[in-house]
Amino acid sequence: MPASMLSDGLVQLLCSSIIPKADFTLATVPFSMIVTSYVIIIFLQSFFPPTLLVVCHVGGQLIDWEQGSRTRSPNGSLNGRTTHGHVSILWHGSHWHTVVAHALTLCFDLPPTTSCLRHILVSNGMDTFQHTYCYLLLKPTLHLYTRSDDKKPNKRLPVNIHEFLKVSLKLDDGKAKFAWESLHCVAWEMELTEDDLCSIGRRYLQLFLDHGISRGVAFYYLGPPTRVCLDSACLQKSCTSYNAQLLWEQELVESLTFPVTIFTQDFGPIPGFATSMHCRCCKTQYYANYYIHTNASWCTYYMGSFEFIHIAQHVFIEMRTCKLFSTMMLTSWYNFKIFYYSYFPQDNDRTSTTNCARIYNEGLAISSITPHLPAAYSKSLILDTEDVWSSLFLYWLLQDCKEQQIVLELEHDSPSQVKCLQPALHLRNCHMVGTGQEEWNHACDLCCWIDTKADGTQTFLRSVVTDGVMIGHPCCGEHDCTTPLVSIKDCFCPEHQHLNFICSVTTCSYPVEPGFLTFSLPEHRKIQSYNEFQYKAMFQLKDHLTDLKISQPVDSIPSPANIEEGVSEFDDLDSSLVDTSGTCNSKAEQGNQMVKAQLGHKHTHNEELCVASCGVILGRATFYGSEAPNGVRTFWMKLFPMKASLPRVMWHNNNCCIRAMLENDSDPFLKHYFDDCALPVDVFHFKCKHKVSDVDCGRYCNPAIWPELHINDQEWCFNSSVAEQANAWIGGYQAIVREMQVDQFEFFLDEMIKRHNQILVKDLRRRLKAPYSIPCHILLCPDHLQ
Repeated sequence: MPASMLSDGLVQLLCSSIIPKADFTLATVPFSMIVTSYVIIIFLQSFFPPTLLVVCHVGGQLIDWEQGSRTRSPNGSLNGRTTHGHVSILWHGSHWHTVVAHALTLCFDLPPTTSCLRHILVSNGMDTFQHTYCYLLLKPTLHLYTRSDDKKPNKRLPVNIHEFLKVSLKLDDGKAKFAWESLHCVAWEMELTEDDLCSIGRRYLQLFLDHGISRGVAFYYLGPPTRVCLDSACLQKSCTSYNAQLLWEQELVESLTFPVTIFTQDFGPIPGFATSMHCRCCKTQYYANYYIHTNASWCTYYMGSFEFIHIAQHVFIEMRTCKLFSTMMLTSWYNFKIFYYSYFPQDNDRTSTTNCARIYNEGLAISSITPHLPAAYSKSLILDTEDVWSSLFLYWLLQDCKEQQIVLELEHDSPSQVKCLQPALHLRNCHMVGTGQEEWNHACDLCCWIDTKADGTQTFLRSVVTDGVMIGHPCCGEHDCTTPLVSIKDCFCPEHQHLNFICSVTTCSYPVEPGFLTFSLPEHRKIQSYNEFQYKAMFQLKDHLTDLKISQPVDSIPSPANIEEGVSEFDDLDSSLVDTSGTCNSKAEQGNQMVKAQLGHKHTHNEELCVASCGVILGRATFYGSEAPNGVRTFWMKLFPMKASLPRVMWHNNNCCIRAMLENDSDPFLKHYFDDCALPVDVFHFKCKHKVSDVDCGRYCNPAIWPELHINDQEWCFNSSVAEQANAWIGGYQAIVREMQVDQFEFFLDEMIKRHNQILVKDLRRRLKAPYSIPCHILLCPDHLQ
């Protein structure tokens, strides 16, 4: 191409969408016109700096004439930065301005094609030059066809991409090839922000749906973040185009592409493609989120953040969507005012994973996508509940690993995603036991009082409240057995499987008969028949529906000691007392005798929470059999493993029994572990739930005994009912977690507590309550060093 002429075909191609009525006839410009043009431009710039800006390409840099941006490079040329839209007025001016721009390129002996193309790209930005942005969207795909050390794309497009651009942009074969040859360097150097990508995607997504999917081209093309093997011991001989010598490289090769569905927040579910590559030496296979060694049973996730996470074989989900689901499950059910959680029975439904999936499918999905997909496209665009759970668990695990600066490893050959995640969930749960919560060492003006004495010494008084909430997960039917069930449908763990053949009545040890859960005694057989009947009767179904609507306990006080969680209770009634309507006509003369039977799987008794008086939850523990005093003491000693970590005020509604147990303990260490702590009964339970005649409770657990706990005998220093409020919040998850496997149950509650604390600490900071963390080395100082 002559240096003084533009290709007529390229001018027509590029300028038709910019200046449809322009008629370009560029010829060789005399040197005198070049000088005159230069002088005129400098002169006009001083009077009209916002209206005239000429850009040309010199030495690989953009040169502009703009007020305040003229600088000198080491070689003496003018240079500066160009912003989109600055030269749009130039192209709406006369042809003389075009000649000026062309003439300036000749001053530097450059082909005018590159200069004018740069001109068009900068002047039109995001609005008109459709070609460039389609190329930019294809940039991740084009990376697969280049080497890792190549800084520029290939000069020729792959056939499928070339055909896609021809059809979508309505170009003939020659123009499409020439456009790529002219624009590939410019397009390759430009980068898009997240906002730019969203804006462009809404404009051109339809092109990919109409013409791209059938040709293997998608709006999103997900591949490994690296093009070389990450194993430093893996070396592969290769020759680069920049050096004739043989260099040691770890280039990934042989990409394998497969279709996926990507659930995005901006565009809804859209079809895409994912690619894996492998190293020829070590045979490691690299995917978008992780890599797998040959014959390895574990997949290792990359360090850092992901934009999309791989949750199933053909399913990706955007991280922002996972964050949205997390926020919905945490905050959508309650009104957050100060630290008090208002309880409204009519609005107490938690946003479950089912509702998250339904909201996404109905509210965020674009219904117009499906009709434009190829007939052979078979991947589902519907987000189901299992996908939501998998995405949330994996999202939370990745965030936790990032915070802990550790690498996430999951089983590769697991039969299901649940089994794949279970070991990682278990490790996280073990880490959270005791001091694992990030706000375990929390303190603020509401839960920690600092008193300065006359001599200048300071005393610190921390206050926590402990209470239980009646939610749980399926567990072994043997009392206090903590061995996990193989399946949540089991009634007993592997160690106690023989109890499946023993009568379900708790006081009976005889074997069951085939086809029944009880012994052949009529009284026992009647219990099973009544249990089957009550789940079929309409009035019983309505009662269960009413119970399910109460997803939060109004009162978290445990049931009486003779009532075990998961144990069905039946009165010893004869058949005449149970009619078809389900009502009791009369009462047996000998009275009703309580008979208990375990006809289904048992649930854990309760979750015990230790809450700072400001509302921050310091820790959690599962109580399997009962909320016994010894269980509370064990929970406290795990949560506060050193005496230095013990709060000086520890409220509990059964502290009178805990104190009596401590007094009678024969182990000196256990007996005196809490000697420096006040153990009062919280104000509400002391007034309403404890007898006045209980002398020991009034003598040792009355909160009025300690003057440090009240101000001027009129106001309490700490909120002793905060655990009831925390119970009302966490009790709302009962319907979600009731049938969870133990590792999922603990992981989910710990994650919700962690995020709940983060919101609460932000609110405390906003209210100027000065939240802070006590240094762990102070709280965990060994007792003999204090």
